[in-house]
Amino acid sequence: MKVASVEAIPFRIPLTEKKVWARGALDAAEHVLVRIRTDDGLTGIAEAPPRPTIYGESLRSIVAAVEDWFGPAVLGLDPFETEKALERFERWVGNPTARAAVEMALADIKGQAAGVPVYKLLGGWTDQVPVCVRVPTGDADAVVRSCASFRDRYGIVTFKIKVGMKPHEDIATLRAVRETMGPAVRLCPDANQGYDPQTAIRVLKGIEDLDITLLEEPCRIDNDRGRQQVAKVTSIPLMGDESCTNPAEVRRQLALGVVGVISIKVARTGFAVSQRIAHLCEAESVVNLCGTQADSSIGVICGTHFAASCRNVKLASELTGFLDMVDDLLVDTPKIENGMIQLTDRPGLGIAIDEAKLKRYRI
Repeated sequence: MKVASVEAIPFRIPLTEKKVWARGALDAAEHVLVRIRTDDGLTGIAEAPPRPTIYGESLRSIVAAVEDWFGPAVLGLDPFETEKALERFERWVGNPTARAAVEMALADIKGQAAGVPVYKLLGGWTDQVPVCVRVPTGDADAVVRSCASFRDRYGIVTFKIKVGMKPHEDIATLRAVRETMGPAVRLCPDANQGYDPQTAIRVLKGIEDLDITLLEEPCRIDNDRGRQQVAKVTSIPLMGDESCTNPAEVRRQLALGVVGVISIKVARTGFAVSQRIAHLCEAESVVNLCGTQADSSIGVICGTHFAASCRNVKLASELTGFLDMVDDLLVDTPKIENGMIQLTDRPGLGIAIDEAKLKRYRI
């Protein structure tokens, strides 16, 4: 079995409403579908989401990287030869989501060829994954209503709440959610590096009594001293995300002692490199969750397979991006029940593209 062709297909699916955070905004999922076919008729898929303000990739640059570099690098390769693919990818720098999507599409093919789902191929820890939902930005009352709606409709009890822009309002919002929703929910605010260190310390002191599960990236990732100051004064675990995009960065943040949780995003590290990150974290007793790049249902399924494969993914994972979109490209949309995504035993990723939808949304 050899790789016969690699496609990069850009698509655009509008969001149900504009998403805003401390360092950007988004009103549509403009992503790239990567589709790989083998000479014996198997097809693997994944997606690459451009985030130019984070990784420097655009829709056009991802298509070019897949078509000119990463796709040709795997032509004629046995999909099971993952290490050979990764070694070939090292010829080029950057382009994390383009290379990750190619590697994950190969994993989809490997699972199909072996007759097992990807999560079993990678480790097989569980077959269901608890999820965390990103709550739309708004005033405290609106955030509380959104949390209650997600809990009542999907059984979700872990909420990612965007902060980092207005510290006093951030504290008030988190307090309102805790007081209204009670002790059973988990609160995971994300500052997206929006605070300076002293402001981060004030906010952390203001929410210390709220049983916060974690605070994500409170201040700039290039301010080592400031991050250490923040970490020393709080019992709330701080989560690394933008600071932890590859194993070298993860090792550095662990050495600095500034993270108690690390977000793994398969959209930027694929399956193979994500496993390496998880092992680094486990060795330091730092837990993981699977983060989101505002993935469509394709990326959500990829993340769910990784989360289900890995015992160090101990916290609810951000696998709900498809809920923010007016549609998706899959024949079967993922389902969330009792706050969980349940995986099937279908081989590979277990998903298929709805060709009519792809025709409608491709650009």
